[in-house]
Amino acid sequence: MFPAVLCCSVLLTVLFLQSNGQQIITARLGLNVILPCRTSSSAPIRAAEWSRPDLKSEYVFFYRNKQSDKTYQHPSFKGRVELADSQIKDGNLSLILKNVIRSDAGTYECRVHSAEDTARNKRAVIKSGPISIVHLTVIEPRNTPGNTGNGQHMVGLLCLQVITVILYVLAMPY
Repeated sequence: MFPAVLCCSVLLTVLFLQSNGQQIITARLGLNVILPCRTSSSAPIRAAEWSRPDLKSEYVFFYRNKQSDKTYQHPSFKGRVELADSQIKDGNLSLILKNVIRSDAGTYECRVHSAEDTARNKRAVIKSGPISIVHLTVIEPRNTPGNTGNGQHMVGLLCLQVITVILYVLAMPY
């Protein structure tokens, strides 16, 4: 009974978050993960920012002038993040987070400043609301010493991963 309750609880949480433009992503410790973000605007992107509210003035990734800007990047993300599509074709601002560590768990926000915006393209002016919010959960890799896990836990994680993949596919524009 526990796996079914957990799966239903996770499904309701995911559906609520998805309806609010938010997503839950689960990543395995030490692997890479993609944090999805896509803008529907056809205007050229002047600047884009991935941030975490708990990092205050530092950011996860910042893009402007068609390249990444590492000036105020939080040290724990240096060398571990890049755009999934460096050309930002079709508004794809998804971010690859490499070699996931435990402290990567948290909430990520993607903001964009397009050419149709009237403000300048400095980081400080991307004050618009996030176009994507991702809640990242980090779990232990399979088959590691000390990771005995039980069947109920694995069923719950499998259910969460299947739901996440289904919602990601459904959220993709056609």
